[in-house]
Amino acid sequence: MEWASRVGLPTIQLTFCSNLEVAMVEKFSFEMHFDADMIAREVPSQRILELVVTPPAAAASKNRPPLNLALVIDRSGSMSGEKLGYVKQAAEHVLDLLQAIDRVTIVAYDTQVTLVSPSMLVTPAARTSLKAGIQSLTSGDMTNLSGGWLKGCQEVAAVAQEGGLNRVLLLTDGLANHGITDLEELGMHAGQLLVRGVGTSTFGVGQGFNEHLLEHMANQGGGRFYYIDKPQSIPQIFEKEFNELAAITARNVKILLEIAEGVSSQVLGSWRVDKDGDRMHIWLGDLAAGARREVYVKLLTPLAGDRQQLAFTAHAMGQGEKEEQFIEDCEAILVYAPQSQAEAAPVRMEVMQRYSMVEIADRATEALKLERAGEKEKASKLMERSVLMAAPYIPQDVASEYNKLSDHLRHGMDESTRKDSHQQQYLRKQGRDK
Repeated sequence: MEWASRVGLPTIQLTFCSNLEVAMVEKFSFEMHFDADMIAREVPSQRILELVVTPPAAAASKNRPPLNLALVIDRSGSMSGEKLGYVKQAAEHVLDLLQAIDRVTIVAYDTQVTLVSPSMLVTPAARTSLKAGIQSLTSGDMTNLSGGWLKGCQEVAAVAQEGGLNRVLLLTDGLANHGITDLEELGMHAGQLLVRGVGTSTFGVGQGFNEHLLEHMANQGGGRFYYIDKPQSIPQIFEKEFNELAAITARNVKILLEIAEGVSSQVLGSWRVDKDGDRMHIWLGDLAAGARREVYVKLLTPLAGDRQQLAFTAHAMGQGEKEEQFIEDCEAILVYAPQSQAEAAPVRMEVMQRYSMVEIADRATEALKLERAGEKEKASKLMERSVLMAAPYIPQDVASEYNKLSDHLRHGMDESTRKDSHQQQYLRKQGRDK
């Protein structure tokens, strides 16, 4: 590195990674990259850290791990008619996809919570009994979302086994208006359950639910959020979730990031993050084969003092199909230099391009929350500023898309447009196509 010798610094390798898993060394991968490798001595510098985890491919003779599921179904008054009919169809379809090694429990909720069926192995006889329970469901009263969800979590946790995949599938079409209704409290519970090995995926049907609540629960719970715009799509969306569960090759994936002293940090993308001083755990949940996940951390570095560089260490961890533990370590270094040289240092455009797509989706989600709360002008201005900042790194058609969103925010949005846009931002933050 010529610039290192010019400023009197040693020539170093800036990023190091080593895979500690023996059986599948080349398949579970972890990388970390900065947008640039230099920071200013005299003033704080902003840097972007990209963390990339790719789970292994499925084994050639893959026998998927057993599934331990809870289907938690909203049967409040708003679910009457064809909505509940399509939910029943979807739940029965999930039962047909399950095998005798799998377990499932059925929970329904309105004001009251009903255990339609305790957890049982999906044998042929049990499948018949479970379907009869599903068909017996009728619509009721209010929406005790928290009660139904927590009951489903309790049933899954009670029979959780090492090596299985534990997931609660929560479906609703309305606002939580009974029991726990606070977004942060529900997210906290979802995160605690994830640490105990029970994940949560959420499904919002129609226009009446709170998309920010359901996304937050799924993010904190290590699962996925689905927006279902019309009841006819419910069976297809349930099958998509089942297929993703069946393809999981890395479970309980998380990143432990150790940040250099004095550095401020912010994780983008709504991932679950637990901070402890200069260490943070970033929870990615269960990952299906080929599901590359990119996490971005915005850093603000301190003045140099007597330091020549800042070191960052990260460890990606997960569990494989045969209970093997994946652990891969990376280290990346930022080098102090005079401000003029740090500002002239080359930028990794590909990192900034990927980061900017996630960052602007984060800002759009924030703007949609403001618009929902009635702060339309504030939401629009936030989006305008975000487009200007991201413009050098995002495609022109994406910039145009967000300029249109800014205009919609200023004039107010109908519920369908609001939810469509929210879903698009969620997928972009997650690095998903659909």
